[in-house]
Amino acid sequence: MEHRIVPRTRYLDLLHSFRSNVDLIKVITGVRRSGKSELMRQFRQALIDDDVDEKDIVYIDLDDDRYVIDTERMLYELIEESIRGDGAYVLIDEVQLVPGWERAVETARVRFKANLYVTGSNSQMTSSDLATHITGRYVEIHVLPLSFKEFVYRYPKDRENGYTQRLDQYLKWGGMPIINLNDQPRKNKAILKALYDSVVNEDIRSRVELEQGILDNITRFMMSSTGRLISTSTITSGSYIRDPRTTERYLGELCGSYLFYKADSYDIIGKKHLSTKAKFYPVDTGLRNVRLKKFEQNPAAMLESAVYIELVRRGYEVSIGSFNSHEVDFTAWDEDGEPEFIQVAYMVSDQSTLDRELAAFKNMESGTRMTLITMDPDLPEVPDGVRAVHATDWFLDDGTD
Repeated sequence: MEHRIVPRTRYLDLLHSFRSNVDLIKVITGVRRSGKSELMRQFRQALIDDDVDEKDIVYIDLDDDRYVIDTERMLYELIEESIRGDGAYVLIDEVQLVPGWERAVETARVRFKANLYVTGSNSQMTSSDLATHITGRYVEIHVLPLSFKEFVYRYPKDRENGYTQRLDQYLKWGGMPIINLNDQPRKNKAILKALYDSVVNEDIRSRVELEQGILDNITRFMMSSTGRLISTSTITSGSYIRDPRTTERYLGELCGSYLFYKADSYDIIGKKHLSTKAKFYPVDTGLRNVRLKKFEQNPAAMLESAVYIELVRRGYEVSIGSFNSHEVDFTAWDEDGEPEFIQVAYMVSDQSTLDRELAAFKNMESGTRMTLITMDPDLPEVPDGVRAVHATDWFLDDGTD
């Protein structure tokens, strides 16, 4: 049975919001195989549905065998030949395949007043690369794997699987669009393993000279440490690395390729970020599980990881908080700079667990937003000011239609 194509509504809305900003190049980034090319195709169709003439849309897939474009001049000439007038939309997929692409698209933007949208592999389009090559002339639209809401769109509830069962599947297999739950588990594991290898070898090792053994050790340690506060020295010793500076260099590349996301510690009372410890969350729980060989889940850690990535997807700035010596899983600031404090507990069925999870919320100021996310089928009674919500409801209530 074929799986459903998932409309990437959140990202489409972002792309549409920048249509009037012709002076900016819109750059779609994200971990390999997270759906950037599919998003570009959906955006092209959305433009047509919005009455943009197809002749005013130049769509170039540089990964297509029809194109043998390997210089910036050839790319510019292709754009020039395809545009019929000023104000065209130019959508270029896999633009990193052309050295010097940024000069070609900038020239096209200026000369033809073209509305430029591009996607590319992380191997040459990390945030630092973009800042170097097209400083001040671009906006980055960062794409993550499927959200749980998108996952449920693709795999709706049925007689055997309700939302809770679907969330268990999501935490196990992750949200990479290339995974198909209708395939055999062995096939999906092989796909995830190959994807992990391609991120490491093509998006990381192609950029810098890193030792495979050290890279394997550090990724395995970090995957197994999901949800734990760790320091550079902890990673150094746990990964059998001699020099902390080596650890920092590897961490920079792993986060730069979007394989991991770093959440710094934050002192809620002192209102300052701390540099000593942080948590590192994998971009996708499926990649994490397959990297640990036995494909064994840690449900609590996986739920926490998925909540963190979802907060990033929703546009929050997220840190690990502490209040009166108690850890707060997440301090999430919205666009207005208002914080929400979030605890994630897989189960809180016994009182001692509930008391431990809620301890950090005690004595917080009145009006503070405090949320407990849990998989417990029976939501617990919580103090006034605290919102208890089932994880499936929290994931599904993401603010999109």
